[in-house]
Amino acid sequence: MTTAPSGILLIDKPRGMTSHDVVDRVRRVAGTRRVGHTGTLDPLADGLLVVCIGGATVVSQFLTGLEKIYLGTARLGAISSTYDAEGEITEQDRPLPADSLKVEQAMRLQLGSVLQLPPPYSAIKIKGRKLYEYARAGEVVPQQPRRVTVSRFELLHFESPRIHFLARVGSGTYIRSMIHDLGLELGCGAYLEALRRTQIGGFGIDQAVPLDKLIQDPGLLPAHLLNITEALGHLPKLTIQPEAESAILNGCAFRTSEILEFEGIIYPGQPVLVINTRGRALSVVKAESAEDEIDPPIGSATMIFRPLRVLAQP
Repeated sequence: MTTAPSGILLIDKPRGMTSHDVVDRVRRVAGTRRVGHTGTLDPLADGLLVVCIGGATVVSQFLTGLEKIYLGTARLGAISSTYDAEGEITEQDRPLPADSLKVEQAMRLQLGSVLQLPPPYSAIKIKGRKLYEYARAGEVVPQQPRRVTVSRFELLHFESPRIHFLARVGSGTYIRSMIHDLGLELGCGAYLEALRRTQIGGFGIDQAVPLDKLIQDPGLLPAHLLNITEALGHLPKLTIQPEAESAILNGCAFRTSEILEFEGIIYPGQPVLVINTRGRALSVVKAESAEDEIDPPIGSATMIFRPLRVLAQP
């Protein structure tokens, strides 16, 4: 490649690699160190990983909070020190559910906005240290529950002692903890055996390129890069009048009157993608009410849009 690549790459990560390993491989393929992922996928898991390359790394913050979908397999009747198959496994001498009904009932208890304890072997920091650092040192791992959102936790197939499931969760949710908690609720213990991430926001695994295929043929990279406008399609979008483009690229705020057209419903406080009439992404801005109204949509009130991130050079 003659110029440094820039864009968002959807990778099908193989099992056994860390997300950092994937970033390192993509750096070699792309020939640049400006590469980063938007959400860790454990080595045990495979599937979709969103990677930002070159100038597109500036939008990673707008891709980190998206809802995710997973397919997985859990083993009932045992517990794991890491809540997955890579930890120390301890069999539990307790009866397993006789059928799927009890499993489904226990799974439904985790739906909605719930408090979740992260696994002891995780990268979350408490008091300046990652939880796995406490665990590896044999120290008591601090427990600090976090609120997470689970919109689906569905049993796909039950073949004792294993269950196959689908989970649709908000950002920051640990599937390992969901399975561990399921085992506690059932009274027999459970741990995660396999996991595949199939969707992140509007990105699907069918759009991703397998990492080994990309490594074997680096020339595939340009064809698999999404531009910023495509990648931020989940945000409301404004098309700005040509006369305002220069000011926006210089980080200036603008008002509703300078908008040519918009897509989506825009409320104060949310990020909004700004493009020009040619579809080029110019900036991400934050909407603010310019009047003394509570959460007025764009069609009913004047709004001010202040820059969060300028995406192109003037």
